[in-house]
Amino acid sequence: MRKPTVVVLATVLAVVAFLAGLSIASGQKQYQFTGIVTELDAKAKIISVDKAGEVWEFSTQGMKNVKVNKGDKVTVYYQMVAKKIEK
Repeated sequence: MRKPTVVVLATVLAVVAFLAGLSIASGQKQYQFTGIVTELDAKAKIISVDKAGEVWEFSTQGMKNVKVNKGDKVTVYYQMVAKKIEK
């Protein structure tokens, strides 16, 4: 009776470890920033979002159909990408 329980527990632990490994290796970390839209510049493809007085600017380049208005509460999902590194 004890052996099947051990086998099931070992299988569950193996699956959890495998899934954890996949999530670590899945790539770049994603972040989110929630706040109120303060500015939209469709021409420059930039959106500014204010969260408790801290305003962040996000590029919307490459995104299609960004349908937000000034004053909307939004959550921006983003990744950090280095464009240049100097020494």
